[in-house]
Amino acid sequence: MPEISLTLPGSIRSKKNSKRIFARGKFKTVLPSQAYELWESEARKRVWPQAIIPPLTCPVEVTAVCYCKGVLPDLSGALESVGDCLEGIVWANDKQIVSWDGSRVFRDKNPRTEITVKW
Repeated sequence: MPEISLTLPGSIRSKKNSKRIFARGKFKTVLPSQAYELWESEARKRVWPQAIIPPLTCPVEVTAVCYCKGVLPDLSGALESVGDCLEGIVWANDKQIVSWDGSRVFRDKNPRTEITVKW
């Protein structure tokens, strides 16, 4: 089974926490927090040189081990962030992820997220 390993920089940010409401006239939309958007932007820049062109379209098994400084995010929020961040770079759609087996969140002085993708 082929696999790729990636490391995303910094403490992962949960996409589902601290959302903000953006209003333009009578239309409103909910956006992720600025902290999440900054983390995602930096992570995508770091991973882009290792991108799979075109992104995988088959089922994938992902393991994400998150090392965070400070408050630990909940695992489900961290996995959602990884799934959305790597969409279009490693996999075409995060619906392709069939397993998150072995994924964990730990506290560490060197924040990062180590990801292994198998297909």
